[in-house]
Amino acid sequence: MTGSQKCRVLIVEDSKTQADIIRHYLTQEGYEAEWVESPASAFLVLDHTPFDLILTDIVMPGMDGYTFCHLLRKDPRFSQIPIIFVTQLSDPTDIIRGLCCGANNFIIKPVRRDQLIREISLVAQRPNHPASTRSDSDRISFVYDGHEYLISSSREDLLCILMSIYQTAALKNSELEQTTRELNDFTSHLEELVEERTQALSVTNEIVEHLLMQRTDLITRIGHDLKTPLTPLYAFLPYLYQKESDEEKKEILSLLVKDVTVLKHLVDRILKLSHITLDSFSDMKTSADIHLISLEVLGNHSYLLDQKEITVKNFIRPRTCIRMSHFHAMTVMENLISNAIMYNKDKGSITLTCEHETKQQVLSIQDTGIGLTHDQIGRVFDDFYKADESRHDHSVHGLGLAIVKRIIALYGGTVSVKSPGPGCGSTFQVFLPDTDTVSESPPVQEGGHHG
Repeated sequence: MTGSQKCRVLIVEDSKTQADIIRHYLTQEGYEAEWVESPASAFLVLDHTPFDLILTDIVMPGMDGYTFCHLLRKDPRFSQIPIIFVTQLSDPTDIIRGLCCGANNFIIKPVRRDQLIREISLVAQRPNHPASTRSDSDRISFVYDGHEYLISSSREDLLCILMSIYQTAALKNSELEQTTRELNDFTSHLEELVEERTQALSVTNEIVEHLLMQRTDLITRIGHDLKTPLTPLYAFLPYLYQKESDEEKKEILSLLVKDVTVLKHLVDRILKLSHITLDSFSDMKTSADIHLISLEVLGNHSYLLDQKEITVKNFIRPRTCIRMSHFHAMTVMENLISNAIMYNKDKGSITLTCEHETKQQVLSIQDTGIGLTHDQIGRVFDDFYKADESRHDHSVHGLGLAIVKRIIALYGGTVSVKSPGPGCGSTFQVFLPDTDTVSESPPVQEGGHHG
């Protein structure tokens, strides 16, 4: 073989994709390349076509590359053909087995064009010393991992393989350094990008905070502007109603008193909602007796409970405290209980509990009322949302649960609702960080219409 133009290469590879890549590289360099998919097919081709070099895979169906190489070295017709293994194997034992079979070199997959051409050129231009003509004394004894191997490959082949391994390692190291530089550049760019985004986010947060402050100020001003004319109306209309003797005028005044009362309560709730922020209270470590608060709220609603014949089961133990101010705890309980009464059915029931669960306290208010759909569950805590729009009850503003959500969030807690569906009742649950202040008193059930 005097040059690549006259070198014929046989490719033994069960993967057509890999074979096509290798054959493409070789033909571009002027080599004549032919592909077969198995060692058995290779022997049939070798019987009638001479080849100057064989590239073979190791792991193949049927006969593997080791057996194929061993049989070639034992056959005088093919023993002098250089053999290069093309493989993904990286275990040293696999390389040693190839050397014992008389392989001339190795090329590691994925095959690189420059490496392929370089290794083929080195093997093709070197005089061959076939393993079949070497005596045992010419073979190199090598012990690895407690096993002795007889290396059939020549010393020239071993030096060639050593250089190939060094070149491959150097190439991998160069690629690793390049990848490291690219990664460092990317990391530096990413840090700059993160800093830019952080600054942009900071500006955005300032804008959002400013808009929220403007919204709060606007709501507060509107609330106060509405409250100013409502206050005398709320005070004097009941007085006029009591003094009026004309039944027709009294009926009109009664409607006015009712509407002004509803409007005043709405304004009060809007103002309360706008001021529920972290700045609205300072004592985060305060606690409230939720048992006493529940009794007070239930007592305030005793008239409605009796009117709808609702049974209350209060399982909140005496001296049960939660990490919340008395005012906020009263507001939460008032809204949840009034909601459970308003949307409950006649002769229904309300169940109250407050228990420890995994470093948190869970306050539950369960009712047997109209229930909620999946869509309503996702919206029930929104401002001004009403679960039952069909009632046209103007005294219901849709702010109670929104207020509850905001108060609970200030204490690092959450509030959720569960409902099997319309007509199946609802369970509202408040989750607050545990205070470890609940006494071990046994549960007390409050019977009757209210507890």
